[in-house]
Amino acid sequence: MSSVDVVVPCYNYAKYLEFCVRSVLSQRDVNVRVLILDDVSPDNTPEVAGRLAASDGRVTYVRNEANLGLVETANKGVMNWAAAEYVVLLSADDALTPGSLSRATQLMEARRDVVLTYGMALILQDDGPELTTQDTKDPPSVVISGKEFLRFTCEQGNPVPSPAAVMRMSAQRSIGGYNPKYKHTCDVDMWIRAAAAGPIGVINTVQAYYRWHNSNMSAAYQLRPVGDRAEMLENCADFLEKNEREFPEFRQWLQQMRHRFGDEALLIASKAFENEGDGTWRTSLEIAKGWRPDYWSSPIWWKFLFKRMLGQRSTARLQNWVDRLGVRPVYKHVDWWEHGVLNGRWPGNASRQGR
Repeated sequence: MSSVDVVVPCYNYAKYLEFCVRSVLSQRDVNVRVLILDDVSPDNTPEVAGRLAASDGRVTYVRNEANLGLVETANKGVMNWAAAEYVVLLSADDALTPGSLSRATQLMEARRDVVLTYGMALILQDDGPELTTQDTKDPPSVVISGKEFLRFTCEQGNPVPSPAAVMRMSAQRSIGGYNPKYKHTCDVDMWIRAAAAGPIGVINTVQAYYRWHNSNMSAAYQLRPVGDRAEMLENCADFLEKNEREFPEFRQWLQQMRHRFGDEALLIASKAFENEGDGTWRTSLEIAKGWRPDYWSSPIWWKFLFKRMLGQRSTARLQNWVDRLGVRPVYKHVDWWEHGVLNGRWPGNASRQGR
């Protein structure tokens, strides 16, 4: 059986920790070890983690001497502790689905050149109903070249839900650890570096649960997606500088990504404008203009301009009035973080090939 080491960074997530670790220990057809890395949590993480380690010899618990932050804590486990054939970085508030590791390692055993395999993830919210998944034995899967993955990422955004990603350990050692320069997108940086090293496997089934916390849903959070996109553009620009000779097409793909992010920033600004008293729309709008100089040609801009002509207060009142009437839109927008939404992207008609 394949061996998988699972690194679980934990900061103040004691209430989720047992569900996370049990989801790993119950995986079929693989040998697993779990390292719980407590980043000096102020809650009862030591009690919960200690109990888990005492009840199963496959679990190790280590508490940092000082708070290191996510990236340094992750690297401590992934680069210094992990020694199996495969490694998974799994946040303590996320979890694996039944059979997840078996499906991933089976693909990677069949294709020894694959450096990273990922699948889909179900979004969990604390106030949502319980979600269950089936242990699918033979789901659709595809292996795409690193170049195809890079193009796909630039066109569609980050396709990889972090808890659903399995890295080949030899590739992880070659690529190196997570880059602390990228606080919010160190995972994207890791995936594109992996793509430069070899093919990527994709499994079209639910491989993990991805928890979304309602505390993130404030109006000020509108700026966070914009900030993440800015950081993603930065790490993609760094990648281009180092790898343009091997992937010359990446420059054009990066420009397309910047254009698309401009539209998304316009949409975020327009949405924030509906929240009376929320001034974050101004920042999003200025960023959108920088990413997409021809912003005025976007239909999103003209809709936003109409809102601005009405004014923020009138726009908010109009939206409240529409909500009270119970008018149902022809198309209901579903945010990616809603409970039960499937996160992750299947490459569709991507060619089945090696690097």
